[in-house]
Amino acid sequence: MSAALLYEWRRITSIRSTAVLAVLYLLASAAVAYLLFKVMSGAVGPGDSAEGVPMIPLGMVMGAGTNPLAAIFLTTIAAQSFGHEYRYGVIRLTLSEFPRRWVVFVAKALMVAASVVALFLGSIVVTSLTVTVLGGSFEGLNSDLWLQLVRGCAYLLGYCLLAFAITLLTHNLVLGVVIPLLLSVVVEPLAAAGLSWQLPWLPNYLPLTAGSRFLDGGETMMQGGLVYLAWVVALMVVSFAMLQKRDA
Repeated sequence: MSAALLYEWRRITSIRSTAVLAVLYLLASAAVAYLLFKVMSGAVGPGDSAEGVPMIPLGMVMGAGTNPLAAIFLTTIAAQSFGHEYRYGVIRLTLSEFPRRWVVFVAKALMVAASVVALFLGSIVVTSLTVTVLGGSFEGLNSDLWLQLVRGCAYLLGYCLLAFAITLLTHNLVLGVVIPLLLSVVVEPLAAAGLSWQLPWLPNYLPLTAGSRFLDGGETMMQGGLVYLAWVVALMVVSFAMLQKRDA
């Protein structure tokens, strides 16, 4: 396993696009934080701060890193894990070097998870600095905000693992990136709006809609989190099974 992890580390760090995508993710997170700050500045009056400076909840800034417009750069990194190997035909070499396919699968999934967590934490720093430079201030940290931070990281990790699994299922990097994005911003909202009157239970079981409920908190947070987790685990299991059975 250590050899597979080292191989995957060298692969992900030797690809120039990984660094480019990481920087773009941080910049996109900062841009979303800037927009959130402007919206909150208009919604919060001077009387809400002793110095007349809007108090921006940390949770609002944290949401910048989980916004689909920023997260697409992380899903691209996740999709590249298998997508590049299928695209350039080097998957056979990888599987020849590591014949136990489960080792390759686990090593790639762990490297994706580590990258997502590290970059998400980086986005927290970048977006916090962005709001500070703009003149905002933050509410004090409390247990609710820490939990929201953990939920944001978990949501983003699941989102990227969906891209990882879809890429492995389809052998197509582009589909691994596009499908989660379309589901989150187009397909699921339209399905929930158009079919909820006939199938009122449907929105509760759509993967990214459930993930959003988990991210937002509230009374249905646990239900949403379990549904989201079930979808992620199911797709990961199916993609692993296909890796085991299909020819490279």
